[in-house]
Amino acid sequence: MKKRNILIFGMAGLFSLATMAQQTVTGIVQDRYGIPMKGVALFTVGAPENKVITGENGAFVLKADEGDYIEVRYADGKVRRVWVSDKSVKICLTDVDFLVENRGVEYTEREQTQAVTTISGEALRSNSSPNLTNALNGLFPGLMVKQNTGWTKNASLTVRGGGSLRGAEPLVIVDGIPRPLEYVNGNEVESISVLKDGAATALWGLRGANGVIVVKTKRGLYNTKSVNVNYTFGMGMPINQPKFVDGYTYAQMKNEALYYDGLEPQYNQAALDAFRDGSRPDLYANTNWMSEALRNHTTNHQLNLSFRGGGKSLRYYALVNYKNDQGILNESLTQLSERYDAQMKKYDLNARINLDVDITSSTTATLSMFGLLREENRPRISEGTMFSYLYNTPSAVYPIRTSSGEWGGSLLFPNNPIAEIADIGYYRTDRRLLQSNLRIHQDLSMLAKGLSAELSLAYDNDAVFQETGTQSYVYEQNDLILNPNTGEYEIVTEKKGEDKALSINNNNLNSQYMRTVLEGKIGYDRAFGRHAVNGLLQYWQQSYVPKGRNNSMYRQSYMFAGGYNYDNRYALNVIVNRMGTSVLSRNDKYRTYPSVSAAWILSNESFMKNLQIIDNFKLRASWGRSGNDNIGYELDVRYWESTGGYQFGVTPAGSSGMHAGTLAIEKLDIEIADKYDVGFDLQMLDKRLSLATDFYMDKRRNILVSNSSLYSAVIGAGIPSQCIGAVDTKGLELSLVWRDKVGKNFNYYVGGNFSSMKTEIMENGEGYQPYSYLYKKGNQLGQNYGLEAIGYFNDWDDIKKSPEQTFSDVRPGDIKYKDQNGDNQINEHDVVSIGHSINPGFFYGINLGFEYKGFGIDMLFQGAGQLSRMLNTASVYWPLRNGKSNLSKWYLEDNVRWTEETKNSATLPRLTTLNNANNFRSSTQWLADGSYLKLRNLNIYYNLPQKWIKPMRVNKCQVYVRGNNLFSWDHIDYANCEDISVNYPDLMSVYVGLNINF
Repeated sequence: MKKRNILIFGMAGLFSLATMAQQTVTGIVQDRYGIPMKGVALFTVGAPENKVITGENGAFVLKADEGDYIEVRYADGKVRRVWVSDKSVKICLTDVDFLVENRGVEYTEREQTQAVTTISGEALRSNSSPNLTNALNGLFPGLMVKQNTGWTKNASLTVRGGGSLRGAEPLVIVDGIPRPLEYVNGNEVESISVLKDGAATALWGLRGANGVIVVKTKRGLYNTKSVNVNYTFGMGMPINQPKFVDGYTYAQMKNEALYYDGLEPQYNQAALDAFRDGSRPDLYANTNWMSEALRNHTTNHQLNLSFRGGGKSLRYYALVNYKNDQGILNESLTQLSERYDAQMKKYDLNARINLDVDITSSTTATLSMFGLLREENRPRISEGTMFSYLYNTPSAVYPIRTSSGEWGGSLLFPNNPIAEIADIGYYRTDRRLLQSNLRIHQDLSMLAKGLSAELSLAYDNDAVFQETGTQSYVYEQNDLILNPNTGEYEIVTEKKGEDKALSINNNNLNSQYMRTVLEGKIGYDRAFGRHAVNGLLQYWQQSYVPKGRNNSMYRQSYMFAGGYNYDNRYALNVIVNRMGTSVLSRNDKYRTYPSVSAAWILSNESFMKNLQIIDNFKLRASWGRSGNDNIGYELDVRYWESTGGYQFGVTPAGSSGMHAGTLAIEKLDIEIADKYDVGFDLQMLDKRLSLATDFYMDKRRNILVSNSSLYSAVIGAGIPSQCIGAVDTKGLELSLVWRDKVGKNFNYYVGGNFSSMKTEIMENGEGYQPYSYLYKKGNQLGQNYGLEAIGYFNDWDDIKKSPEQTFSDVRPGDIKYKDQNGDNQINEHDVVSIGHSINPGFFYGINLGFEYKGFGIDMLFQGAGQLSRMLNTASVYWPLRNGKSNLSKWYLEDNVRWTEETKNSATLPRLTTLNNANNFRSSTQWLADGSYLKLRNLNIYYNLPQKWIKPMRVNKCQVYVRGNNLFSWDHIDYANCEDISVNYPDLMSVYVGLNINF
């Protein structure tokens, strides 16, 4: 490597002799492994006409004087600025040189003064998850990713705890435009940045309070060309599924529950024997609904074709992606009808093209276009409804089909879970999405050195069309009825429902939106010796027009951003953003969002030069303000509303009436977030060790508190909402990475990140409470509340001696609660905060891997702690309620239910068929530890040796096996510990794939 570098410097030096009359700088550009980089653009800041492109050997010769600033730019993804202090320079582009472009303000992690974390697209491509939101898990300090169950659900993203009473979803920016993250393909990502502090989010004004995620897609390269083919086949296996008891056990437990309810048993011994031997299936069934409805795996395919390259003036990146997902439903059911397929399945076909054109030496144009065709198909009922039928229908109630061939059914359970999948039709949506933006950049150095102007226009159109196939079925209900004439029980069969043929409706526009963004800016970027200054004046406006009334959003911004850097040691940035939103009152649309941030790069100080172990050491501090305009229209106006009717006329006739609605908000305002941050970034030991730490505080004010459900009898009107909510958040973030190489062939890395936070509700508008512990003010966001369970009533005497429990009648075996206020009653005044919040107090990610002679392994673990979950899922944790739910093995086998024999060792209350509002309510009885540690991603790969693939003109060929969601160490059984709702199963996924680069 040293000989090659000497040779390259020598070639560059010889070239410089030919141009000695001019002031030139020579050098090479390398990656972090010391490999020369081709197609890197270098130019003098403030004089972009002085531009060169590196060749195969990474060498360059550039006109520049001592004290000038050189900008090094690779595919608009990596950027580095170097002060010219010598006639030759070696530049190494590493992972801290990613460009973050945010509202037209560009900076790299090395020079930034804000709290921003950036990762490359390479970190995502070891994860084959079809959903990019899930692939972000464990990669960023400060970004919490909550995996949701559900066939179409994305993960929930939260930056630094959210900090608001009104939602926590961050703003997502794709190529400079607010756009959904779910449509972005991981293979096309150049980098992803999470903007966390006020100095970074102030750039987005009234949209930045919950943090910002900035995605840059790949762009073309100078003087190169490559083709990449990536194919993946995946299978998903359902995990963490509930297990329900068989028909015989259900009947036994139903009788037990009725006994403890003081009611007669439902099944006699003959019925129990019939359940056991299966002799009368129409009356005494044993149907495993889950195994009948679901297959044991899903399948999916992903194919990506990308083309990247360019010449001297034109660069391009193009991607064509196809993927499909065949769902979990039993195919023999979904294809029961010859006219349609009810399988849950998704098809995606999308294409992206990014073009960059150097029209002249001073004028460039970028065009980005993305198109998506997506089809989603399922049975006509929603996935949530479908799985609620599968969960809640006991195996004992009826067979799938009766002996006569009809679908089974009953009075309490009229919806046959299998028939609801196979015989009611289908629901299909077709999405047509177009995203486009054009940007023209004009250098104005002919007017003033360092001056430039830019104009951009973006237009997105997203339309979803719906097709519904509807049919219905007849089901057979069999009941054992006592014949009064004979005194014998007889089977009475009754057919219900209606057999309707399939009818199709395909004329519905389900949803649509159009987004237009216009942006114009004038920038100044110049270096004067050791001084570098930059400034930006920007105008920005957006219109977002979806289908429906009062849904459109219009926003407008006037912004100034300025920065100063002295000798790459001291940096200062300021922002003043004046931004308006259409949801505010007339003549009061705008708010101002300022910020200031500073950095001290100690590693560039003279007294640090002799510390060879430190490569980069930077201290940061910032304050900034941003907002959140997530409020509805017309909150500042009072309207007349329909109300009860009245009688009028000689012959009284009913007429409808109207009354004045809820009072209007007098001082409508936007939620604001004042964010404070101090931190440092450290690289040392020849850049093998990287460390970053941040301490932050987020003060939210003016949060909208809704009082729409309250009514004042004093003034006879609904109480208006108020902008008085307040939440404080404090936290710590830490990230640490060690990368090293042993010998020539063994590379490895070990890294991790840790985030802790504490939220406190300072004001939520709650009214007077008779006891201090009833106030939610002062507690965390998402805090669990409930009664404190202290055991079970052992007998009637125990009930008589205990405080009165007012929620419902209690019997022996019911839950006994603590009387918090000593009034000898258990009611809503005894509810206290219990456990932790539903949001984690801390979360972390651990990633490690190695590569040896082409063989490599990457692993990503992610965990969270100090959080609690309420086990309130019907049938799984709350069984038999109202006689309309199922009974899980969790209740019978994993715990000890209260009976007269187990009263001294019981861990769960008695079984009951009643509503029993006493037992089935939030309490410490159902509170579970929600902490977990998961193996989110495992990537095992092998790069074929160059001597095998070079004869085929292949640059790289990799085969791989990947797994997502492989293991979970947690405290919750029969459900995803992150989302215990009744929905599409949690999946463990395994992928095999092939990646070829030409």
